Amino acid sequence: MKNNWVRPLVILVISLLISNFIIYSLYDNCLQKNNELINEQQKLVTKNNDLNETYQTFRSSIFKPVEVNCTAVTIVYYTNFSNNEQKITLSVPYEKYNSTNYSNHPTWHNQTLESAKDYITDNETIISQIVETVKNQTRSEEEVANALLDFVQDKQNGLSIRYYPTRELKYPIETLVEMGGDCDTHAILYATLMKAARFKVLLLFSNEKIDGQHHVAIAVHFENQFTNSLPDIEDSIFTYNGEKYYYAETTGWGWRVGDLPPKFQNLTFQMMSL
Repeated sequence: MKNNWVRPLVILVISLLISNFIIYSLYDNCLQKNNELINEQQKLVTKNNDLNETYQTFRSSIFKPVEVNCTAVTIVYYTNFSNNEQKITLSVPYEKYNSTNYSNHPTWHNQTLESAKDYITDNETIISQIVETVKNQTRSEEEVANALLDFVQDKQNGLSIRYYPTRELKYPIETLVEMGGDCDTHAILYATLMKAARFKVLLLFSNEKIDGQHHVAIAVHFENQFTNSLPDIEDSIFTYNGEKYYYAETTGWGWRVGDLPPKFQNLTFQMMSL
């Protein structure tokens, strides 16, 4: 009877040893896992720092030109007839945009065409900046005309002018800040850029409707034959005051000066010098 306590004691000691072993093993596993997580965290921190440095470099290259109280407008476009990608960041003052954005704009129809002349702001600093930048990236008048056309065309790209329906005339500054608009706003922007580049341009307003609305485009005066329009489309040329003007489609991307998209080939246009 005196030894009845030995067995329970032995069991207790064994249990404690097993428990300690299990606890130690769990602790060791947790410690190992913790060290792995610490190493993984360090890798993620390093990766995050690298990504942040890359982002800051990118952000600096994009937004460095932007001044105080201005909004940044970045546009991707192509020179050398769609072969060379370019990028420009513009600094648009809030005050300048607001002064145009809150204006009472007339809606587009053939009786308000004369009003379009008031929206050609070719003396504006931002317009001059775009034109001078493109001129420095191109080698001929034809390439300038096509590069500026590419600039305003819809590319379905977040850093490009995009197409969406509009009813009112808009100033070029509005189109740039709002990243696009309809054929009319694209046309006004292109006409403004081309006049700033010292080209003669016509505003084209279709007599017929297509997809329920009149189409607006631009025609560009050029003495010589355009040599880089698309080969499978015949150049569309308008005569105005004895001079020839080449059609310019300002919405869909890929068309060059002279190209009249098949969708619009049955349209007739009113012409107005800008």
